Amino acid sequence: MYRKTADEIMALDPEIALIPVGSLEQHGPHLPVMTDWAIASELGQRVAAKLNAFLVPALPVSTCREQMGKKGSVWMEPVTFYQMMTDIVMSLKTQGFKKVGIIQCHGGIFVMTPLVRDLNARNNPELMVALSAPGNFSDILREEGILESQPGTDIHAGESETSRMLAIAPETVHMELAGDCIPVLPRSYLNYGSIFRLSPTGVWGQATKATAQKGERLLDRLSELLAQDLLKAFAFMEQKEQFNYSSF
Repeated sequence: MYRKTADEIMALDPEIALIPVGSLEQHGPHLPVMTDWAIASELGQRVAAKLNAFLVPALPVSTCREQMGKKGSVWMEPVTFYQMMTDIVMSLKTQGFKKVGIIQCHGGIFVMTPLVRDLNARNNPELMVALSAPGNFSDILREEGILESQPGTDIHAGESETSRMLAIAPETVHMELAGDCIPVLPRSYLNYGSIFRLSPTGVWGQATKATAQKGERLLDRLSELLAQDLLKAFAFMEQKEQFNYSSF
């Protein structure tokens, strides 16, 4: 919808605005640094089509200090990201959008949860902000036979992301360089050092299991699940009644 004129958008009068968020960061030796942004762009377009939403172009830069160590990763400070997202969402509210959906396609944006909670606590019911992420649905995708990787092993540049990039931009993927790595330390150790302290290649998963066919199935199913998840959150917020002094 961002390819349309302002008058065309006014005529369509969409109720929902959608903000996909990615990152520019290392994704091992086989994937481009645009991986999260490319996936956010693709999923954003698919979900926006399902929701008839106004699509904000996918944001390419967020927070990713856990990827420090090689050139190509670009980040902003969490407080900057928090204020930037607040400004974007509030600009949409000023225009009359009552519902804003955020698709988080980079797992390292740890400030996103308090951001969404604060926006809703301050603005419900005049504004409702819903958050969803592809990583929320790994168990479903595994149960449906789309993913093979075991729980907790497909964190970064593994089977899922590599498959999706093979479907979106296969010319950027170097499968001959793909390798598997599942660190022995838990993900929480990214609070103590970059991913390269846990994985020498910067990969956390089994990239060799990836295929383009899986990638297309993932994109198709994830767009459905993300749209459903956002609508479910909006429905929950819409049914809330005043509780003493609070609408939150």
